[in-house]
Formats: sequence, C-alpha cells, structure tokens
Amino acid sequence: MNSLAILILDDEKKITDRLSSFLRKKKFSVFTANSPGTAFNILQDNKIDILISDIMLPEMNGIEVLQKVKVEYPEIEVIMISGHGDMDTVIEATRNGAVDYIRKPFGPLDIQLAIERTGKYVTLQSHLHNVENKLQIAENQKSLINRQLENLIEKDLIGESRAIKNVLKMALKSAEDKDVSVLITGENGTGKEIIARIIHYASPRKRNAFFPVNSAAIPEHLLESEFFGHKKGAFTGATENKKGCFELASGGTLFLDEIADMPLSLQSKLLRALEEKRIKPVGSDKEIEVDVRIISATNKHIDKLVEDDKFRIDLYHRINTLIIEIPPLRKRKEDIKPLLNHFVTQFARRKNKPIPQIDPNLIKELKNYTFPGNVRELRNMVERALILTNSDQLSIGDFNCSLNYSKTKQAAIHTLNLHDLEITAIKEALSQTNFNQIQAAALLGISNDSLFRRI
Repeated sequence: MNSLAILILDDEKKITDRLSSFLRKKKFSVFTANSPGTAFNILQDNKIDILISDIMLPEMNGIEVLQKVKVEYPEIEVIMISGHGDMDTVIEATRNGAVDYIRKPFGPLDIQLAIERTGKYVTLQSHLHNVENKLQIAENQKSLINRQLENLIEKDLIGESRAIKNVLKMALKSAEDKDVSVLITGENGTGKEIIARIIHYASPRKRNAFFPVNSAAIPEHLLESEFFGHKKGAFTGATENKKGCFELASGGTLFLDEIADMPLSLQSKLLRALEEKRIKPVGSDKEIEVDVRIISATNKHIDKLVEDDKFRIDLYHRINTLIIEIPPLRKRKEDIKPLLNHFVTQFARRKNKPIPQIDPNLIKELKNYTFPGNVRELRNMVERALILTNSDQLSIGDFNCSLNYSKTKQAAIHTLNLHDLEITAIKEALSQTNFNQIQAAALLGISNDSLFRRI
C-alpha cells in the first residue's frame, strides 16, 4: 500500500535491522545508515520522504543532523528517537523541524504510528484510497464487513453477537451523513478505531484522509501547533510552515482518540474550530476554512468529567450527536469462538505454521474469563500461544488465562475502587507479557509513557 521512502539513522545496527525488516513488510521503501556520513550519502543519491534519526550519534548528534537536513532537504519530514531525551531535547527537536519524537524503548508499532502521523503519509493515503465502494454486510464470511471495506480500513470486524452487529449497523448508519459528529465509547481493546475507520471509509469522505490523533499523547505545549499548524517564524525553531491536523484532514475525517484526556486549554479552541469550520495557524493573521468530520473516542465517562468541570459541556454536546457504545468482550461471549478461530488462522498463516485444531475445552475456559483487555487481549493470547506451542492442537495449557480468571473475578467482586482496579489491570498486563512494558502498554491500550507514570 505504501510507497514512501524512509531512511533510518541509528548507530545500533540491531535497531536499524529490526525497524527496516518491519517497515519493509509494511511495503515501505527503506534505507538504513549507522552514521551521519552514510546517511547524507544516501540522501544525496536517493529521494527520501521521511528520516527516522537517533539523538545520540557518532560524528554529530541527532539535533545537528536534523538542522542540516532541514537546510539541505527541507521537504523531508524527520522523526527523532532517543533513550536519553528530556523535555528540553523534545522542545529543541520540535523547534528545529522534527514532526515527532519517540523515546526508547519503543516497539515497531510506535514507529509505524509516527509515520502515519506525518503529512506525507496522510497525503499519500488520501490519493491511494480512490476506489468506489458499494457497501453491504457480507454473507457467509467470518468478517461482518465486506472484503472491499475490510481492505480499506486494514482491519477486520469479527463476531456473531447481536451486540456487535448493532454496533456495525450504527456505524454504517452514521457513515451516511458525512458531517455528523460521532462519539465512540468502550473499554480499552474493544476496537474503537476500527469502528471509526468503518464510518470514514463507508462514507462520502472515503476518498480523503482518515487522520487519527491521540489527544493524550501530544505534549501540552505543542497542542495548538499540532492541531492548527504554524507559520514560519511563529516561534523559535519554526523554520517552515507546518500544516496542523485539521488542515491535513480537511475533506476527510479527524479521529480524536482519548478525547477525554484533552486539556481544557485546547477544548475551547477545538470547539471554536468545529463550530466555525475555520482555524488560525499559530503566528498567522489569516483564518483557513476546513471541512472535517470529527469522530471521537474515549474509555471514560465524559458526563462525569463534565460534572467535575474537567470537560466542557458545550464541547461534549458538539461531539456526541451520535454515540456508539462498544460492549466489552465479556458481555458478548458468543463472539469469542469466531474471534479465536480468526486469530488462530491469521497468525498461523503469518508465521508459516500449519493451522492447529482448537480444543473445545479451551473455548469453554475462555468464555469463563473476563478479558480485561478485551479483543486486543485475546489477540495477544493467541499470538503468544502460537509462538510457544509445539502441538497441532491448542489447549488451555497453551494459554495463561485459566489461573488468572479466578484472580480477576475475585478482584472484580471484592472491589469497585478505580485505583485498585487499575493496579490489578497493570499487574495482569505485566504478568501476561512477562513484564515487557511495551507489550503491556499495548495490551492496556495506553502509551508507554502513560504506563511508566502509573508504575
């Protein structure tokens, strides 16, 4: 799908090898360099769209590389990575033109998401998605959506329950009106972004960009610039004009994930942009007209945040014209078997393994499990089981939920204290991932930094 050229610059060869392997599987054109000198030779001979650069480098540091690249190749978008970054480094990198900053340790998915936030990716995506789609709910398929829509959203929606079918029906109904604002609610791991993508790609806006933004992941001092853009010279380090999320998503859909975590300081400006359909980049006197549909998502009760004066009631009413609630997996147990079959088949094919049989007792045991991480947790369980098993049949011994079930159930019965439940969920996620914080954060549906703060 992708044809962007990406250059990875890091002095650790294992990092460049790992990232290049991952990104090539995603159909990117990838170049690697372990020193700035090699990187600039590559830049001289090849057209590069995105540079991913470490901060700590031989010959010159990453900030110096960034500065030189923005002078000699201003069209290249730069993502910085570092294991030693503090807020001053983040600010300096941003002011020198970096479009994103990722801290080590990170996973390949963090890099992929950073690439997908760049303007070049969004522009490419909007040009690629130009195929007309006639929507219908597919019959005799494991997926509830037809293959054409499934390919566009790059995800699948699996299930048999009335609850998930009602969610899909509501999503397709929402798609008919290209301007209506939709709020998607549900626990972490239920698939809120999948539903948002279905709404976009089933709508008249499908030819234009679907632009996802994690409202909690952007540093507060960069929020206004990220959403509305800035003009060259607007602040120290603003060496070129930059389009914000609204302008990049114009004509398409802006997906605001974790909107409940958006600072109050930005909420008023977001409300104004939604009501007037105009934005003003930082440092500009001119307003720009934008045409975006807003789809928001949260795992929190925004009405309670409104009562506590932590979320603007006028913005709440503006984003929730339609509300789609995705029930947790434990409340639609009939979806567990088709999801299990789907993930087993999917991962077996990816890993070039024969598709194993499934012990019926495994399905019974899984239906007794509460799945605090929902569909995402089941998916991770299946992948782990397929990696570790040497058998041609998956049984409960290949999964690690049977013992955890009683603990989770006991915790759910004996406490409703949110703090205690959060601690239980974090311990559970760390235990299931053998204390790999990156995987645990993904299982919990939060960023690595959010998990680190909670620990």
